[in-house]
Amino acid sequence: MSIQPLPTKRASTSRRRERLIAAAAELFLQHSYDAVTVEMISARAGITGPGLYRHFQNKQALLIAVLEEPTRAVHEAARRIGETTTDPGAAIVEMVESHIRLILQGPPSTLIFTKNEHALPEHDRRRIRREMAMYAEEWISVVTPLRPDLSEPEVRLLTQSVFSMLNTAATLKKGLDEDSFLSTMRQAALHALLGRGSL
Repeated sequence: MSIQPLPTKRASTSRRRERLIAAAAELFLQHSYDAVTVEMISARAGITGPGLYRHFQNKQALLIAVLEEPTRAVHEAARRIGETTTDPGAAIVEMVESHIRLILQGPPSTLIFTKNEHALPEHDRRRIRREMAMYAEEWISVVTPLRPDLSEPEVRLLTQSVFSMLNTAATLKKGLDEDSFLSTMRQAALHALLGRGSL
């Protein structure tokens, strides 16, 4: 029988931080920022109240992490796909799947941002908006050559509509396992982006 190594202090700290972000994301989606307390977040994460301050300066810093880290991660994934996948058709499939897998991990940051952007300092609000806009541009650059029948404004509208569909669907997935949700939403997104009959 092999002996499993004990988790390092850094790994344990990272897991606690991830639990706090996940708990806060759920609460910030369910309630307004002002209605969510540090005690509520700590209780849901299974961490003592003072423990939160070992990872975040305050509740506002936690909200910024909830919004910024997933947005940065999905943007970096889309950029990597765009740079390494020469076929636009294959690239958009990967981008769709990457987005769906992210929202399966927790509430979509876009929905949380829309509900709580009033609680952000102006410079943080602008930075997060800019990251979201750059992420959308990665999709638009891939969809554009696939849809020569659409103008640039139409491609932008289509892309944003697909984002909205996927993000909203993430809050409605009760009763579906992850594979079923991924398959259903992947098909719906590609059907919309590529045009009926293009799959």
